[in-house]
Amino acid sequence: MMTSAFFMIGFEVEDNQYFGVPLANIEAARSHGMKGRNRSNTSVPSRSEVATLPAKELHGVLFAWINYSATEIIPSRAQIYQVLEVLKTRKDYRELNEVAEICANYILGD
Repeated sequence: MMTSAFFMIGFEVEDNQYFGVPLANIEAARSHGMKGRNRSNTSVPSRSEVATLPAKELHGVLFAWINYSATEIIPSRAQIYQVLEVLKTRKDYRELNEVAEICANYILGD
């Protein structure tokens, strides 16, 4: 699954594509998330997904990551701030009020 041999500040280059979540953490979440009755979210959106997904789909992806993630991939406020920064570069940013609000509330701890 990992294709790069380049390393950058203690994590693989691909990790930055997932807002700094190490690929090993994503893989661990997937292996643990399939067990038990209470299944957790095991997906982390990529920067390209945040930049391109339709608003409704992006809302669901980010909501799941923020609220229902396996322990290995729970986002930090800094990571969600990075998501918000990517959102701000979108041409349709003004139409992403709900998504931006989810991010802002998480950053503020609400």
